[in-house]
Amino acid sequence: MFIYNAWYVAAFAADIEPGKTLGRRYLNKAVVLFRTEDGEIAALEDRCSHRAMPLSAGHVEGNILRCCYHGVEFDGRGTCTRIPNQARIPASANVRLYPVVEKDHLIWIWMGEPALADPSVIVDSP
Repeated sequence: MFIYNAWYVAAFAADIEPGKTLGRRYLNKAVVLFRTEDGEIAALEDRCSHRAMPLSAGHVEGNILRCCYHGVEFDGRGTCTRIPNQARIPASANVRLYPVVEKDHLIWIWMGEPALADPSVIVDSP
């Protein structure tokens, strides 16, 4: 049994390099972390909605994470932005977003209900 509605240290900020993915498991759930070209940290379910390929095996280009299997693209919010050779993108193509905060050189992740994630309760770790 896990406590989901709490902040957990996910990684050191230096572990998430621009243009790279970092696949990890938190509370027995696969998560991919990446940094967009804007410097924002994103944490998504590490599973492409098309063929369940781990997104951590994909490629980061700018603000987009591209699955290495069929090239399905996701933004940092988990929204599917492009499916090759398909004009319509169904809502079911989106993947789960996990709230993350970069604070004091640490990346904090919230694995529970996103609406309950309050960054002000994260302890200082100078």
